Amino acid sequence: MVDAIPREYIALPGGTIRQVYSIESSDGTVALGDYQAWLASRAERCACGRVCRGSGRTCGEPECVRRLGST
Repeated sequence: MVDAIPREYIALPGGTIRQVYSIESSDGTVALGDYQAWLASRAERCACGRVCRGSGRTCGEPECVRRLGST
């Protein structure tokens, strides 16, 4: 299970809204990070290094699915 972080949003030019998270550094400044990138960094990885999808056992690429079927 992925650790929950507070939901924060930022409005971008053109009216787009993006989910972000904030990190406070030791000097007191705050930086924003991309929430989707944060999730992807914690996701299970396929043997090829891509993020697993669906069942969580492969990334879904044909060669990875074949490899899973042969094990």
